[in-house]
Amino acid sequence: MTGTPSSETNGILERIHKDRWEEARSNGEPAVIDHLHDAIADYLAGFEADWRDAYPGVDAATLMEMVDPVDPRQAELLPVVRYAVKRRLAGRSPDYWDHATLLELAVLANDAAAAGDALTSALAAIREPWEPETSARNLRLIRDVRVQRGISADWIRTIEEQLAAAAGQVAAGRLPD
Repeated sequence: MTGTPSSETNGILERIHKDRWEEARSNGEPAVIDHLHDAIADYLAGFEADWRDAYPGVDAATLMEMVDPVDPRQAELLPVVRYAVKRRLAGRSPDYWDHATLLELAVLANDAAAAGDALTSALAAIREPWEPETSARNLRLIRDVRVQRGISADWIRTIEEQLAAAAGQVAAGRLPD
């Protein structure tokens, strides 16, 4: 990327690289790791351009989980992104994505208790069915890679199922239980 990085500009590139990574992964293409590293680099640059925007940070941290072994920068990134989200929560009316970001960060940190708390808040803030569907998809990526590494991740599946159920309820015009 040329020019000055910004969370918004990088967001476009991030999405392109993430989509290419997912497509290459689905097709078993050898360039899959290159797309993954490109996506991580762009998400990280977007977060570093504006640390108040936690979304590129959590996406970078999640993709760092996909690298084998886990990208060591993830351990440094998680508390910084968590702080950025907590500042957003303290400064305005939180929305679904703020709580979903805390949920994803808790899962990445293997903190089931914090994930449960964030899930409760996220479920209460759902506006559209695609919101919990997107979160469940991200958690599934994390769970799948952990299972491949031989790490127990049943608790993550339970959260995915609760998000899917909530998406169904919202799609049917009901508030999640």
